Amino acid sequence: MVRAREFDPTAALTNAMQVFASRGYANTSIDDVVKATGVSRYGLYGTFGNKRELFERALEKYTEHMGKASFMRLMQPDSSLTDIRSTFNDRLEHMFGSDQKSGCLVVLTAMEMAPRDQELEDVLNRLLRSMSKAYAVGLVNAQAKGEVKPDIDPADSGRFLTGAFFGMSVMARCGFSRESLDTYVDSTLATLTT
Repeated sequence: MVRAREFDPTAALTNAMQVFASRGYANTSIDDVVKATGVSRYGLYGTFGNKRELFERALEKYTEHMGKASFMRLMQPDSSLTDIRSTFNDRLEHMFGSDQKSGCLVVLTAMEMAPRDQELEDVLNRLLRSMSKAYAVGLVNAQAKGEVKPDIDPADSGRFLTGAFFGMSVMARCGFSRESLDTYVDSTLATLTT
């Protein structure tokens, strides 16, 4: 009996995630994933299930990885405007830190699949609400330090920052430079600061 080739599922999932992030779900074939991971389609199916199940696992990994540490910092009582800026810096580093131009899997999924897929819409809705709440907590802390205008509503401004965060991903995908996006973030935050 021929023994199946062994592979690292974590590395394979990371590579699959990168393919989905650059092409989206519909434009990614299993053959694309096989090529990117070096794992046979039987190995992929045996470990992750069908393409949809593999995509869901990749999206889950992507959202867990996407600036999780920087968003967790916002939940600390001593968080500040610097920590809010770090969420954007971490995302910019991810988008511009390698030679491969990567898209945002959250944005691609929201545009491509969420309008027709209630389950994925719910997943993305929870993610965006969590991010907005984290920004709101950071803004409350920054207000207490006098770094943010006292009259802003943290919940509304948290949603505003979440929109700016994902808008930045769209702009990067459309070819805006790192420098222009740094300026965009500075201008966004300037609307909230004292």
